[in-house]
Amino acid sequence: MRLAIAIALLAAIPVLYLISETLASFYPGTGVIKSFPTERPAVATVQYCERVGPVSSNGLGYWWHCDVAVQTQDGRQVVTTVRRSIVTPADRGKSIEFREACYGAGNSECRYGRPSLRIWAMAVKLILMFQVGVFFALIVGSGAYLVSAVVGLPRYLAWLERRERRKKRR
Repeated sequence: MRLAIAIALLAAIPVLYLISETLASFYPGTGVIKSFPTERPAVATVQYCERVGPVSSNGLGYWWHCDVAVQTQDGRQVVTTVRRSIVTPADRGKSIEFREACYGAGNSECRYGRPSLRIWAMAVKLILMFQVGVFFALIVGSGAYLVSAVVGLPRYLAWLERRERRKKRR
């Protein structure tokens, strides 16, 4: 029974990952939640789109990954790929209002997305923080169940008790 629980806890990890990534993929923005880096206006033009799914890095469902040409406010022309269906093939031929947020010096490490409220970016960050915490709990819990299943509960508890006694002696 303990081995089955350990396996179930480990199996919950990819399921949780897919669910949280699916929720996060509905956010179309750049992910900026602070005042730095600033989001600057830009205009995007969709060039090519590829459909991914039903299971992908964006979670569950079908999503568009599109190559876009972004004209930034300072006159730069950037060609990049945006994921999570931020733009779709239906947007071809249109000028799409975008935002650019650059984390590195000299406009390097830039993220692109549609205008959105920062509260949604914060919600996505909280979902991903929750994901990490639950992953850690699932791994620790499955490890404990796995050890107790392999070694046996009485031996495992005796080992824990001996360990506690050694700590108290020091």
